[in-house]
Amino acid sequence: MFLELLLFLFIGIFLGVIAGLVPGLHPNTIAFLLLSISPLLNLEIFSLVALLVGCEISNAFVGFIPSILLSAPEESTALATLPGQKFLMMGRGYEAIILSVYGGIASVLIISILFPAFVIFIPKIYTFLKPVILILLLATIFHLFWTSRKKFWPSIAVFSFSAVFGLLIFQLPLNSSAVLFPALCGLFALSSLALSSNSGEIPDQELDADFEDSSKGKSSALSVFAGLSAGTLPGVGSSEVTVISQELAGIKNLKDFMISIGGITTASSIFSIVALWTLGNPRSGTSVAIQALSIETTLPTLFLVFFMIISAAGISALLTLFMSRLAVRNMHKVKYSKLAKMIFASLVILVFVTTGFTGLLIAATGFSIGIFCIKTNARRSLMMGTLIVPTILILAGV
Repeated sequence: MFLELLLFLFIGIFLGVIAGLVPGLHPNTIAFLLLSISPLLNLEIFSLVALLVGCEISNAFVGFIPSILLSAPEESTALATLPGQKFLMMGRGYEAIILSVYGGIASVLIISILFPAFVIFIPKIYTFLKPVILILLLATIFHLFWTSRKKFWPSIAVFSFSAVFGLLIFQLPLNSSAVLFPALCGLFALSSLALSSNSGEIPDQELDADFEDSSKGKSSALSVFAGLSAGTLPGVGSSEVTVISQELAGIKNLKDFMISIGGITTASSIFSIVALWTLGNPRSGTSVAIQALSIETTLPTLFLVFFMIISAAGISALLTLFMSRLAVRNMHKVKYSKLAKMIFASLVILVFVTTGFTGLLIAATGFSIGIFCIKTNARRSLMMGTLIVPTILILAGV
């Protein structure tokens, strides 16, 4: 039984690696695919759960590789794209990935230590956070505008365009996971790639990390409680709580930002699964699939699943460092202008393959907003209005 669970956990991790490396392929897609073919597989329930957990957790780590090195974001890693480019062009791309992995592992350790307390208090924390998160989102918008007051009108325009964009795309006949890929590609990846294609060559990459001028403890602790909000509250994702924590906690250091977003992404994945036991409601595609397997939500099964989570996190962290190390060793051999054009074309093709002409229209609209944002020197985080405003309306019951 134990060896069988480990085998299927490894298979799930492998599937999560594929989902993490291929832009547009979300672990939710794999989760529902596995769920649909589960009767044919004729596997034990916990073997299927191990597949699903391994896929979800490994994707949380590996997804930073294309986001940082290739500017190919998904919802949870979109905000890492721009800092990742800065690290890459300074020869510190591998450091950015190490920082994100550190944040992920630190969040796993903190959650492990406090896990009994989380199991007991998550229902009470959830009751407290549900009304507060709306206030925090509104406060974040105010803080974004206040800190952007020297570019007030461009900032208003970027946020307004992004908000309307977000409200429109979620009305399209595509599920939210599908619609986010072309939207975030246009806003963050394609716009940045188009204007950075003449940046010269990628410098030699350093294969170490310097934590000296970062607040590791603060960033890690903050990421756990931000990830708790993203993993338990409906309609609230990693990107939204990242913006909240970045603005309200005053995170300006790029290293602290990478640690925080790495921790938030991992913590959110963990709590979205744990919520099935603590709140009785699934909070992600993976947890919906686990619930559909009719698993008993008892304390022993919770601790077994948490063991799977810890194991998957440790293995995924090592795989992420290994794969990214191989990648950065050879990136300097390619001219950045050529690489940027190749990535741009590949992302456009992926958008078309996964979402068709509707996705191309979404990406083109996001691309226009992204270009306007860059040209007016407005803050890129204002484009997260695409997700923040729809989230506010959901929480307000509109």
